[in-house]
Amino acid sequence: MSNINSPRYQRWYIQQQTALTSFVVNSSGVWNTTGAQLLRVDAGSVSLTRNAPYSRFPVLTGSRSEVAGIRGRKIASWSIRGLPMIPSGSSAAPDMDIILQNIFGGTNSAGTYGFTDSGYLPFSMFGLPAVTTLTGRAIWGCFVSRATFNFNGPFMTVDLDGFGGYDIDSSGFSVFDSQAKAGLTAFPTDPALTTVAGQPIQGFGTGYTATIHSQTVQLSLRALSLTLETGFEPIADVYGSPYLVAVVGGARRASINLGTVLDDDSAALTDLKTQSDTDTTGATATSAVVVAGTTTHNIFTFTLNSLQLNAWDQRDDGNTVSFSIPTSYGHATTFGGHDDFSLAFS
Repeated sequence: MSNINSPRYQRWYIQQQTALTSFVVNSSGVWNTTGAQLLRVDAGSVSLTRNAPYSRFPVLTGSRSEVAGIRGRKIASWSIRGLPMIPSGSSAAPDMDIILQNIFGGTNSAGTYGFTDSGYLPFSMFGLPAVTTLTGRAIWGCFVSRATFNFNGPFMTVDLDGFGGYDIDSSGFSVFDSQAKAGLTAFPTDPALTTVAGQPIQGFGTGYTATIHSQTVQLSLRALSLTLETGFEPIADVYGSPYLVAVVGGARRASINLGTVLDDDSAALTDLKTQSDTDTTGATATSAVVVAGTTTHNIFTFTLNSLQLNAWDQRDDGNTVSFSIPTSYGHATTFGGHDDFSLAFS
């Protein structure tokens, strides 16, 4: 009887690459697991999608039916929904450090990740089943396009969307060309790495704070998220290759979304509405600081600077009245600066 594949059999790993178009391999083309990190993901949260359409060949044949075309360009996309944001529990970087380095462009400095313009740090992802006869997946040249940090859920989580060079699998490994295999001569098997650091933390709690324009509003927030659009753009349309060959950095953006705020007549919320109504400029824009966690080495601090709050909306919400402030963008505090957003672990 055949084995039915199940997400429960899989482990997902990430690994930073030293070259955009190659997995980390040894001299024989076998996956070198040095630096690979197990990710704690939920079943069904990871998705890999190939984009490798056939090009139509609609030449006239004397009938209304077409003849077969040829394969076009190849690239892949990926997503992870609800990835737990897990601090290391020590001064060490968290398990998702490779992803954060990709987003921000470099390693953290004294526990703080801040944007750089020079860092292009691709990574690989591997979904490898413990049952070796089942199909495994691997994708190289990964970059994060969008990261949304979610608050007030059971756990602190982040939703990730991105692109990669190509997504290959163990079942069809022999038919992929050498560039799709990105240096591999054999498809990886599960190395059964189990080392992880830290424990998940709640997405809410006593001592968690949200401060906007110096006003503490955490006891009024029901829905809150922060989003980074990294601006990474794949270059996958050159004459000499059907695959990804380079990545360029476009404009990045950082934003906050106050989806549901319990309305009241407090000075803090009156100020928040006033800021939303005010036409701010760079000199008068505000900041937002969101802190999750209360125990040393288990605290996240998100800072969004030069924030221009969009106009707020009010609505009846059951037995309460709520208002929301739609997606509002932060900016660098100085011309040519990089401090629009930062994430600190402490």
